[in-house]
Amino acid sequence: MSYRTVKLSGWNIKLSEDFPSGFESVIASSVSLPDGQRAAFEKLASSRFARVLKCNVLFRAKVYSLIIKQYFNRNLLDIFKALICLSRAEKAFNAGQMLIQNGFLVPPVVACGKKILITSEIKNSTPLYQLLSKVSDNEKQTLIEQFGQSIGLMHNQGIFHGDLRLGNILVKKNDSGFNFIFLDNERTKKFKKLPMRLRIKNLVQINMNQDELTQDGVRAFFDAYLAQQQIPIDRDKLAKKVISKTAKRLAAKGIINHE
Repeated sequence: MSYRTVKLSGWNIKLSEDFPSGFESVIASSVSLPDGQRAAFEKLASSRFARVLKCNVLFRAKVYSLIIKQYFNRNLLDIFKALICLSRAEKAFNAGQMLIQNGFLVPPVVACGKKILITSEIKNSTPLYQLLSKVSDNEKQTLIEQFGQSIGLMHNQGIFHGDLRLGNILVKKNDSGFNFIFLDNERTKKFKKLPMRLRIKNLVQINMNQDELTQDGVRAFFDAYLAQQQIPIDRDKLAKKVISKTAKRLAAKGIINHE
């Protein structure tokens, strides 16, 4: 996907070439009317440092379903960083393009500015944590194994996902199983060799979801994950570190560890 740069309210905005000329005017009016005066906006869950809206936009006889994410400054440092560095929205855009180049799926970006990222809604998709409780036992086994393969491939290529919670992964069924679409990519990075501490951090983020995955599911994920690694990894040592760090995080949250 290629992008052109347009001016919008004094800011440079990257706009997908897949969208017609003039679509930037729709973006401007959509963002400035979060109370549903122009269209039916739905506010989605987000951190207190962002606002996420979903809406349908009619433009030239075609309906576009959009997800609009506005980033707020978390502190004074964010304000100064925005003057000399890439913003959070721009980092998310760049990381998403990197993931695409490495064979992974992200929501198609419609537009990106300093404080805003607009993507197309992924139709007929379900957050991974929700799908785990809906599919049959056989489908669940396939789902977990393919998820393990996907994260295994990601780590094998040196990619660390900045926030690998199951709510940040959308799933769509395909003829051979499932596709995984990765969200919230602003802290996602690619390394020549993935540092072990970041590998463990991602695995702990996944292992925190013990109610959805179950112990058998975690083992199936881990087997599929390790099968994708081309560098030697001590299975038992890695498992012990992930289990230990997971237990500490769960305890800090007041959650009983089922392992």
